Formats: sequence, C-alpha cells, structure tokens
Amino acid sequence: MKEWQSYANLPAFDTAKPASVEGLMWAAIAAAALKRFLASMPQLLAEVPMSTRKVAMCAVYVLGAIVRALQSGDVAGLYAALEEAVTYLACHAHRAHPKRDRQRGRSQLGLEPLFGSDDVIEFAEAA
Repeated sequence: MKEWQSYANLPAFDTAKPASVEGLMWAAIAAAALKRFLASMPQLLAEVPMSTRKVAMCAVYVLGAIVRALQSGDVAGLYAALEEAVTYLACHAHRAHPKRDRQRGRSQLGLEPLFGSDDVIEFAEAA
C-alpha cells in the first residue's frame, strides 16, 4: 500500500463513488506492475542492480512516451520508448550501495540481481 500511496502519487481524497476509488486502485496496481517490469529490464539488459523504489520515483519521466506509443499502436515507437526507458533507468535508478546491501541489505541472504544468466532474453522478446 505504501508503494501505491507514495510512489504512484495516489493522494487521499473523499468520494461517495466506490467506482472511482476502485478505478484508481486498479490504475495504481497496473502502474505498479509496469514499474516492476521497468525495474527488471535494465537489470537484465544493462546488468545494473536496480532499486525498485528509485524506478517507481523515476518512472514518471519515461512512462509518457510508453503510454503514447501504446495509445497510437506504434510498435516501433514502443520499442524506442522502452529502449529509452531502460537506458534512462539504468543510469538514474540503480541501487546506491550494492556492496553494502551484500553485508546488511537484502543481498545478505544471497539474493543477487538476475543478470549474466543463460536465461537472459533478448530485448525484443522481453518487450
């Protein structure tokens, strides 16, 4: 719920229409799923450990081009927007302290970013 409120910029408001609330919640879930996808792509393709929080905060800068390409049905534009998003996020949303995370963070449990694997798929297949 914190991700929906803070990172999806879903403010609190009063309404008597349950359909409005439900619609906003579904939109927030869809946005969170898209942001998780966008967090995994730079990690797989650019081999950069990603911060899902930073991706959620930076996604506002890349989602516009993706949504416009989806609306127009422009497949080439969608690939270009996704490539631009991956490049932008790889530069601006990487984990701040991956070495520290191996000692005290989530990586101390042996969880490592999934890159360099034989299962890495091509960008065109991922999109």
